[in-house]
Amino acid sequence: MASSSTVSCGVCDSQHTKTNADYWCPECDEGLCSQCLKYHSASKALRNHGVISVDNYKQLPPSIANISPYCSQHDRKFQNYCPQHEYLCCPLCVQSNHANCIGILSLENVIQTAKTSVLLESLDESLKYIKMNAERVVKDRQQNLAEIQKQGQKFHDEIKQVRIKINEHLDSLEQRILQDIYAVEGKIKSQIEDLLGKLTEHTEKWNLLQTNMSAIKEYASDLQAFLGSKMIETEIKKHEIFMQSLFEDGGLQKIDLNCKIEDNLYNVLYTVTSFGSISVESSSPLMVLQTEKDKKAQIRTFHRAPPTTINDIKLTFKRKFEFTDITGCSFSSKGDIFLVDYAKQRLLILKEDGTLKNDIPLSNPNPVDVTCIDDKTVAVSFLFLKQIQIINILTKLIKSKIKTTSYCHSICYRDGHLFYCETDRGIQKIHVSGNCSSTFIKDGTLSNWSFVTTSNDKIFYTNSSHHTVTCCSLTGEKMWEYKDQSVRSPRGISLDKDSNVYIASYGNNSIFVLLSDGKQVRKLLGKDDGISNPYGLAFDVKKEKLIVANYNGPILYERC
Repeated sequence: MASSSTVSCGVCDSQHTKTNADYWCPECDEGLCSQCLKYHSASKALRNHGVISVDNYKQLPPSIANISPYCSQHDRKFQNYCPQHEYLCCPLCVQSNHANCIGILSLENVIQTAKTSVLLESLDESLKYIKMNAERVVKDRQQNLAEIQKQGQKFHDEIKQVRIKINEHLDSLEQRILQDIYAVEGKIKSQIEDLLGKLTEHTEKWNLLQTNMSAIKEYASDLQAFLGSKMIETEIKKHEIFMQSLFEDGGLQKIDLNCKIEDNLYNVLYTVTSFGSISVESSSPLMVLQTEKDKKAQIRTFHRAPPTTINDIKLTFKRKFEFTDITGCSFSSKGDIFLVDYAKQRLLILKEDGTLKNDIPLSNPNPVDVTCIDDKTVAVSFLFLKQIQIINILTKLIKSKIKTTSYCHSICYRDGHLFYCETDRGIQKIHVSGNCSSTFIKDGTLSNWSFVTTSNDKIFYTNSSHHTVTCCSLTGEKMWEYKDQSVRSPRGISLDKDSNVYIASYGNNSIFVLLSDGKQVRKLLGKDDGISNPYGLAFDVKKEKLIVANYNGPILYERC
């Protein structure tokens, strides 16, 4: 804003009189008191100046209020504008610096429509878009931060679970070896205690023999002493044999307990140097910067005639594949065809000529759709299992499993993420690692057997029960929605290189093509062309081929 300090009347100042200004003349670049304004307005040369009140002048930003109508170099009033240099000129400027410039304009003519010019309106719109984009960036970063925090908590929980499992396993191993120690210790203790018991019995007998010996020596007759000595000699021999047996049968061997800790346990201390690793993965931003120019260009694009109209599109029959119960299909980057057999629970991989390349059994029932991630990996969605499986097509093994909240139907891949249809929830987005799941497009009306695909900066999906085809931006904002009973129960959806939308109409047993702006539709194939109960749909943009996943047998077409 302009300075809030008092503005003096320039005319009075020149007469050495201090008077507060009530008005401001931008062209004179000075303030005017009420009295001086009368003379200013009466002067023929000045009466057309756009005088404003001082209060209004103070509302101007300093950068604007400080703009002077006078040339700082020559102290002359600006009278011309050089469009070549985009520069204001006083008469001396024109003579000295712009004498050779073509198209010098009168400044008065240039500025008379300044406030109503398209530039101001455009700048105003640009500021609105800048603010809108800033708000969207803040929202996008906040959402990303929230996702990071969820991921961090998830990893924290996983680490805790791993630690708990490791502790439980080590506790179990510890209990087992302690039980072994207690068992061995108890066995040895029992053996030693048994030996000590026998020794106690023999000690009592030895004591009795000693007592008897003393009695014989002191009180027995010679005959009694002779015979008694013989009897005691026999008993002593028995005890000597017993003592000898203790040494011979190993009963007196020194016993030690030994415990050898498994080397692999020590290896953990030296070979496992970290619990895991944390990495940051970056992918293309989902938010698209929007400008007024983009909006105008978009409007112009929507209303211009496409280079090839949908009336020119023709499809020719190539071959029908002898497989039934097919609901999902996809092309690989090499042109191989992926088919999902709903009934037989398998994934079929065909060469371009229709030859069966691979037959991969799926471990769970109700597979619905397939999308190619790379040359080695595909993702398959399962309906009632509420699950997505990432499968290595070379090893035929499941790499990972992703749980879904509701029934999962169509699935497509883009920039490291999977987009899939969930009944009554909308289009969901999740990283192929299984992390960072979110509702990308909330649609509580989304029905069973809805399909989704992406192309360029848009995402398209069908709603089979509501007979609609919807186009959204990659920020999830709806751009248009097509609804017509002529395209009943739309299911599979795919796009060609011109962003024309191909739709499998299950209710019409037909294939339709919809213009990229959603305003014109045309039937391409019908029942007479072999279309019957179509589910999935896939278009090979490179080779311009269309595969229709008919339930009674998929058909391959080629665009002319």
